[in-house]
Amino acid sequence: MMIRAFAGAAQYGRERKGEMRTVFCSFLVMTLVAVPALAEPIGANANTPPFIYRSSGTCLASPAGFSPKLEPINSGVSWTTTFTSTGSVDDHGAATEVGQSVDTASFGVGPRMHSPAAHVYGDTFTVSITDPGNDSGVIFRAGRLSGTFTAGPYTGQSFSLSGFELKKAISDRGVDVYGSATSPVVQTLTLSGGTKFERICVLTVSTSPRP
Repeated sequence: MMIRAFAGAAQYGRERKGEMRTVFCSFLVMTLVAVPALAEPIGANANTPPFIYRSSGTCLASPAGFSPKLEPINSGVSWTTTFTSTGSVDDHGAATEVGQSVDTASFGVGPRMHSPAAHVYGDTFTVSITDPGNDSGVIFRAGRLSGTFTAGPYTGQSFSLSGFELKKAISDRGVDVYGSATSPVVQTLTLSGGTKFERICVLTVSTSPRP
């Protein structure tokens, strides 16, 4: 889902005149998560009350993946993305959002460098919010996200992002904020054409009842 604001975009492996540019899609996501990304999509939840949300965050993208210490395996071709997104979820758990993101240049230079850019996108996914009734707290669970870039260098290109889980951090005056516990969420971004890479995100998601 997103959570009120916009998100980012990403791509690695596409060459343009000797220069590979990559877009780092940050969509969704929400805050630091204490659990790994979900491999499978979740089904629609008929018991989810409709709500709106806003999300924002920063992600570190690494085409070569990350070490057990959460460090890019090749920092020279890694970059960061900041994003913000806003969206709404209906009473069946179907989420629709729009977002925008800004990518930095990669930390190294050369023919494989990632060029800085701004992106706008739209995406959809499914959401469920559950309370296991134990010490784990209320869980925000997002399924696999599918979207399309609507502005920027990759206008018209589609992407997908693996799902994830977040835990409720606070609740105040009808606004619920979901965040992380001890470790960030690691996700896999897949671009149309098959290119994949990993990203680690620190995010914040806030939800409120739909007016």
